Amino acid sequence: MVKDIASTIAWLPEKSGSWALPLRHERITSGESPISKAIWQLKQVCKYLPSRPISVWDSEYGCAPFVLKTASIPADILVRLRSNLYLWGEPGAYSGIGRPKKHGDKFKLNEPMTWSEATSVLEMNDPKLGRVRVSLWKDLHFRQAATRPMLLIRVERLDAQGNERVSKPLWLAWVGEEMPPLEEVWCLYLRRFTIDHWYRFLIFVYIGQCHS
Repeated sequence: MVKDIASTIAWLPEKSGSWALPLRHERITSGESPISKAIWQLKQVCKYLPSRPISVWDSEYGCAPFVLKTASIPADILVRLRSNLYLWGEPGAYSGIGRPKKHGDKFKLNEPMTWSEATSVLEMNDPKLGRVRVSLWKDLHFRQAATRPMLLIRVERLDAQGNERVSKPLWLAWVGEEMPPLEEVWCLYLRRFTIDHWYRFLIFVYIGQCHS
């Protein structure tokens, strides 16, 4: 039996709650990939939106092809990154000899020895997650997407003593125009899970129709 795979873009009109409005829900054909389908859907949706949206994506889309192929779409992107990725900083000043460099220092997400100093760090209390620390780095990019600089965000959950409570932090990248305040932007990613409620409802309706 072949399992159908679909791609969905939904609008989340509220800052909290579990309500989502699907804008496009379509099957991914054998000639498409999840990335190519999502890019096409985002492009179609943005044609009819009155203002530039913030779109939120899971780690499957945290790659150079996705950020490159969405460059011409009027939408900001907040995407989760896998913790084993390499990113690259901006190159230093051109020496005047040879070909200008495209990449600066390497930044591997799970190797703190490779990290530069964070641009900013804040700690805050979240009503659901408790104490969290949010760190920001600027001007990083995928090796194959040097023309698309990103802001890198690291979210850690802390205990009462300020130590990491969860060993695996959440890594996010912002690509687009001006980012919302650091204390707000990472929370937008958590809203992505609202779509799961819609999927469960869709499956329930589909099963109900099959047995009716």
